[in-house]
Amino acid sequence: MTRRSASLRLRVALASALASLVVVVLVGVLASVLLTREQTERLDRSLVPGSPAVLGTFASTRADLAVTLRGPTGTRRVSGPELPLSPIGVPTSVEVGGVAYRIRTAPGPTPGVLVTVGATEDDTRARVADRQRLVTGLGVVAVALAAGLGWLFAGRAVRPLRRLTAQAATLDGAVDPEVDPPTVRADGSRESEELADALSAMLARLHAEQERSTASLHAARDFAAAARHELRTPLTAMRTDLEVLRAHPDLPERDAVLADVLRAQARVEATLTALGQLAAGDLPEVGDRDAVGVADLLRLAAEDARRAHPELEVVVDDPATGTAGAVRASLEGLRMALANAVVNAVRHGGAGSVRLGAHARDDGGVVLTVDDDGCGLPAAERESVLGRFVRGSTAGAPGSGLGLALVAQQAARHGGEVRLEDAPTGGLRVSLAIGPDRAG
Repeated sequence: MTRRSASLRLRVALASALASLVVVVLVGVLASVLLTREQTERLDRSLVPGSPAVLGTFASTRADLAVTLRGPTGTRRVSGPELPLSPIGVPTSVEVGGVAYRIRTAPGPTPGVLVTVGATEDDTRARVADRQRLVTGLGVVAVALAAGLGWLFAGRAVRPLRRLTAQAATLDGAVDPEVDPPTVRADGSRESEELADALSAMLARLHAEQERSTASLHAARDFAAAARHELRTPLTAMRTDLEVLRAHPDLPERDAVLADVLRAQARVEATLTALGQLAAGDLPEVGDRDAVGVADLLRLAAEDARRAHPELEVVVDDPATGTAGAVRASLEGLRMALANAVVNAVRHGGAGSVRLGAHARDDGGVVLTVDDDGCGLPAAERESVLGRFVRGSTAGAPGSGLGLALVAQQAARHGGEVRLEDAPTGGLRVSLAIGPDRAG
């Protein structure tokens, strides 16, 4: 037993003893008052004067009984000391010769005679004292029993908390993103179970936050490593060209060198943009996804393609022939994936037109498609180009090799996958599958 558990049990036992003591005191005071009243009333009922024969019986059977007669001829003691005159019919407590008496005066057996009957209160007080001692003894026993039961029951009540404390003490290294968060259990009482559930929920939140923090750290490290790797060559070329221009301000090939610098700058900008998108996609999502209409998504993707490539012919399949429902997804993530598929078709496939479409899967998911009329991609390379920094052999322009990797990343985030196939239009089809989490 820990020191805290023992302290808690002691406090519960003391609280139980104190509560029972208050109850015992109140009950004892009430019992004493009622007992004193009952014994006094009983004594008063015995102080009823009667005939001389009855008086003689009193005098002979009770040694504490005193009787005094008052008449025209004077006052006469029948037994005991002479009692003072009290109001007729009203029991009164008096002290005679240093002894406490309870007396009552009533008309005597003959006209003009008053009889005062009294008895000492010693027996009454003795009986009351005996009963009070009995009540006090029972009260002490009750207090001790309450303290003992409080100690016993407190131990049973504290046991789940002790188990909960023992589990909590082992959770120092429990927040590990590679391991599922532990579940805290403390059966035995509703309060301990509620506390255990609260701790389990807190650990789950900590685990989720740790996962997000770890993912953010990995994304930042990957971004830094990739940026250093991918940007070294164009930045070196830019520096070389700029040094040449500074050393030879009148260089005849000045326009060509500047064009190289601008191309390198565009490559750096495109690579940074792609790396930023890739790093953002590596971060865990926070919050619920929204319901995204498939027709609206295709329309927005088409607008993005026309704005980025004014010379490109963009065709959108009629939603009535595809999927007119909605999916629970990230609208911006899917728009970025479709935009990268279009860029890949234009930049590396040499496409002059693309067709955007969608159809439902048997499992309830949705497949988004981007078909182009470009040069396509050899079947042997279609799996590898989905990796990061991998370019196909038919790539017609410089690039970072991240476009299709971004598409694959968004597919994975939406519970699906990417497939590269031959398009009906003669080029490449990029199929972006979204999981069966439908929104209506």
